[in-house]
Order: sequence, then C-alpha cells, then structure tokens
Amino acid sequence: MGLESLNETTRFIEERWNEKIVDAFLERIDERIEQLKTNPKLGPVYKQTVFRRLLIHSLVALYYVVKEERIYIVLVWANKQDPNELRERLKRMSKDQG
Repeated sequence: MGLESLNETTRFIEERWNEKIVDAFLERIDERIEQLKTNPKLGPVYKQTVFRRLLIHSLVALYYVVKEERIYIVLVWANKQDPNELRERLKRMSKDQG
C-alpha cells in the first residue's frame, strides 16, 4: 500500500506543480526515511490510531507503523487530498495491522 500511495501522491503533485518539485519531494522522502531508520518513533502517533505520522513537507505526510523493530510505511498522503478518504484508508489499514 505504501508504494501505491507514493505513486498516487507523486502523480497528484505532478498535476499541480512541476517535475523539479516532484524530484525535491522524492529526495525529501528519502531523507525522512533515513531519519526514521535511526529514530523509528520520530513521528507522533496519529489521532488514536496504530499509525505514526511523519511530515515530509508541509503538504505531505508519511504514515507508518513500527512492529518488531521494523518500520512499515503504509501511506504517503498529500494533505490537500480528501481528509475523509485519509480516515477511511487508515481505518481499513488498521484492521490489517490488528
């Protein structure tokens, strides 16, 4: 799900901005993932869910869960997208995590 949502978010950004912005966004994701490797609890728990939320950019967040010393990226989300869809996706994914 994480890779699929990364592709969706990248397309969403491409439609609104340009390739230079998309490249910077992808570099920023790489930087933030490297930070997660050394500090898995960097992102705060998101709204009474099992997921943590890490801001990639003011407009994009990465949702992940830490299990047995592994980090699972479950969703990359452009914050301008429908917030109801975000809640639904996280709700579905939390069932998978249980």
